[in-house]
Amino acid sequence: MSAQTGRKHYLGNIVYYVGENNGASYSEYILVDGQQRITSILLLLCALRDRFEEEGQTSFVDSINRRYLKNDTSDNRFRVRLKQTAYDSGCFTSIIDKTPFQDKENKIIKNYKLFRELLIESCISTRDIYEAIPKLEIVDVNLQIENDLTSVQTVFEKINSTGRPLTPADLIRNFLLLATSSSEQENLYQRYWLPLERTVTNDNISRFARDYLVMNIFEDVPNSDIYARFKGHFIEANANHIDILRDMCEYSTYYAWLKFNSCPNEKLKKTIVLLNALKTDDLYPLYLYLLKKLYDTNIAELNKVLNLLADFMLRYRIVSPSGGGGALRSAIQQIIENLASNVIMPTYDAIYYELSNSPTPASRFPDDNEFKKVLMDSVNATYARALLVRIEERAYSNIPVDLSKVTIEHLMPQTPTAWWTQHLGGEENSNRVYDTYLNCIGNLAPISQGYNSKNSNKPWPEKVINLREVQFNLTKQVADKDSWQEADIVTRNQEIAQKACDLITGPLPRTRRYQSKTTSDEAVSGLYPLSDLTTPMNGAEIEYLLHKEEVFTISTWHNLLNKICELCYNENPARFQQIVDQNMIHKATAVRNYPMKDPVITQEPSKLVRALRIEGTNYYTEYSLSSHRVRVYSNQLATLFNKTDDFQISINFE
Repeated sequence: MSAQTGRKHYLGNIVYYVGENNGASYSEYILVDGQQRITSILLLLCALRDRFEEEGQTSFVDSINRRYLKNDTSDNRFRVRLKQTAYDSGCFTSIIDKTPFQDKENKIIKNYKLFRELLIESCISTRDIYEAIPKLEIVDVNLQIENDLTSVQTVFEKINSTGRPLTPADLIRNFLLLATSSSEQENLYQRYWLPLERTVTNDNISRFARDYLVMNIFEDVPNSDIYARFKGHFIEANANHIDILRDMCEYSTYYAWLKFNSCPNEKLKKTIVLLNALKTDDLYPLYLYLLKKLYDTNIAELNKVLNLLADFMLRYRIVSPSGGGGALRSAIQQIIENLASNVIMPTYDAIYYELSNSPTPASRFPDDNEFKKVLMDSVNATYARALLVRIEERAYSNIPVDLSKVTIEHLMPQTPTAWWTQHLGGEENSNRVYDTYLNCIGNLAPISQGYNSKNSNKPWPEKVINLREVQFNLTKQVADKDSWQEADIVTRNQEIAQKACDLITGPLPRTRRYQSKTTSDEAVSGLYPLSDLTTPMNGAEIEYLLHKEEVFTISTWHNLLNKICELCYNENPARFQQIVDQNMIHKATAVRNYPMKDPVITQEPSKLVRALRIEGTNYYTEYSLSSHRVRVYSNQLATLFNKTDDFQISINFE
């Protein structure tokens, strides 16, 4: 340290530009880089000031206040020399003014207290540390850009790429708060970003931004790419920053309900608690979409859908059909895309069908056979707890204690004692029973935390006394047994596993092939209804479109939608115009038509990636579509014209 050696210490770059607000005794400088370092130095100075006061050295107290911490001005806005974000401003000001702390958990407060502790413990005098402050060196970079805030953002990103990276939240905040002036920037911050920050808390903004982005692009986003993908998507969409901020503010309320189990609706809150206990953060983008879509319009349907997702995740977590979460995330993102594209509706039936027909085996909805097998073999205690409480509620209409206060009791204890070894038939047999049944569902029971500590490894006759007092029926049912041996465990194992299969929703019969197994030799050439969206047709060639009794040769999938548009337009031009004007058929993205969804049929070809003109009209269809999307949008148009049964397509896999 320079306090010990007397040497100067390089602190880093301080990058800023001159602001608009200047007075007789102060000038405003807008920091671009260096806020955290300057904040840390000022917190150290506050700690030094307060230490000097305790030591009776009042001259240093006045010097630090006047020289570093406060401006001599009648304008209260600029009394404190370093302006913090509104989130931290009150705490920082309370340290400067030595007033009571309102939020003792705030990081500003914690860092100040740390400096206080270090000064008390230090073997270096307070004065020597204070006199080392001027030995700190910085590089002063004045951008002199006269409020060209776009240039500020460019410089900010360049600095961030060469030094210690800022969080995605920091970068996204600066990107969204770009404005033509610092006063407009302040207005955006106060009106949108600050409420968002207070709602989800600063620590959660990066993850919230990631989930919000996934909900818009339907793709996985690594943490390292959050900012780049966020910026790239919304620039390409030509999105207005105010629209993004307003939208994020609305979603932030729902995110807080999820993150903090704070939903005002008690039924939904209970389901959210269960979803969080099952560690379903990867599904947050889907939950956000559903909350926004259904909370104010159909809360009963929302509750049904979230309960379905809870059952799905219970089975998925316990069976664990995938070694990682990538397959599940991909399946959920596909559901969000289908919802956003109006391919499916946000209903229980539609989502139940999609979950039951997952694109890959790794994202499948586990059936009763595999669910039961895992339960009777060995099950994770965390997920067993959620499952058993779920069964208790549904089987007995019992209202148990809060899930967080429930623990799992191993009826045959985890650590065998001499009593249990003898009870189970000696060392050899007890070892076999332990290896086979210790973590099976039949040996597990829900119990309140207080009872769990009482039971410990006690012999069965002593355990039973406590088990009789437990409020869970699933647990009390074993309390009338005189012993707990292999046969008892086997019987209960079968019973509880079967209850789980009966009470925890399982999948519908699968009607769609796994995408990963779709090959041309598995498919069948022939004539299909246009409404059939479940038959995989990847790799197939379309031969013709059959409209009633008339056959139209179709050379490529791209031309299918075009021809159906032509036929529908010729039948009812006014209805066709209405569908286009109201953008009833659209993509899930909003790249070329933000904030509205990108059209699939339009009179403005610039709104399409590649436009294909509909013969005999001034309308265009999107050419850049997969064969599946062509089928989806064609079926939507036919449905809007009540002509679904009028169209069939002939395909060939040879």
